[in-house]
Amino acid sequence: MKHSTLHIVGLSGGKDSTATLLIAIDRLGKENVQPVFADTGNEHPETYAYLEYLEESLGIHVVRLKPDFSEEIAKKRLFIARDRRMGRDKRGERMRWSNKAKRRALAVLQPTGNPFLDLCLLKGRFPTNRARFCTEWLKRDAFVEYVDSVIQLERRTVVVWQGVRRNESDKRKNAKKIERMGNKYYNFRPIVDWPVEEVFRCIADHGLEPNPLYQTLGRVGCAPCIYATKGDVRLLAGSDSMITDRVRDWERLVGQASKKGYAAFFQGKELAGTKPGEVSDLVFWERHQIDGILKWAAKEGPFMKGDWGLHPARGHAGDDGPRCGSEMGLCGD
Repeated sequence: MKHSTLHIVGLSGGKDSTATLLIAIDRLGKENVQPVFADTGNEHPETYAYLEYLEESLGIHVVRLKPDFSEEIAKKRLFIARDRRMGRDKRGERMRWSNKAKRRALAVLQPTGNPFLDLCLLKGRFPTNRARFCTEWLKRDAFVEYVDSVIQLERRTVVVWQGVRRNESDKRKNAKKIERMGNKYYNFRPIVDWPVEEVFRCIADHGLEPNPLYQTLGRVGCAPCIYATKGDVRLLAGSDSMITDRVRDWERLVGQASKKGYAAFFQGKELAGTKPGEVSDLVFWERHQIDGILKWAAKEGPFMKGDWGLHPARGHAGDDGPRCGSEMGLCGD
């Protein structure tokens, strides 16, 4: 029997959200549970296959959210074409797009249907650890908009089930089990106190396998994520060359859509031990674009003295760096 309350499970394809989905179905019946996957367009192929596996195994339908930036891209094209600004920015660079840069950007600034790529084309750059607009625009905003539409159009109370555990990170250590977010809108985190072993046990007890990425990459999420470590990049490059080929192609397109003419997927990590302006643009982009990153990742261990001449005083960025993770449990785990 259907309830007046709709229970939405934020599904990432990772272990925690999968266990949360199974608990929700056990308690409420699958007819009262709606799994929702926010598709960035930068997911690993194994994750897409795993969602289909869950649908077939559980007899459910997963709603897939894909943001559309066509309208924003059209406005950006108009802005670039009409840009007549005078003066310079705080770095002393001209604010107006040059005619050469306009022609280059307008040639590629078109919607592709891939949310991640379209957002980066719109921004003229890739997300960084200081400007992580991918999580905000592609996961959180898309999901909240969907929930709001259910509340407003269907006039139903919504409970969002989140696969969030307190021992995952400091950011989540104070997560509440249930939280009122607004009128007719609640968050529920049934596994908030669970250790990781119990999560995998729950999946196995239901006769299911976890996402196979845990056997190869060790985690589920964007492929690659901007927080990828040296080990992550090495594993990705070894598991599927199509992923690094895709990043190379994206760097070319986003670079052409930018005012500077260059873009690097891992720019925010400063893997070469330098920031923009500390070395020539040619050296900086060569070190940070995907082929330079693959060269760096091929070296064992964290940052070493010989890594592109990195000075030890700059610190290290090994395989224990920060990890991406939405507070809503939408980004994999």
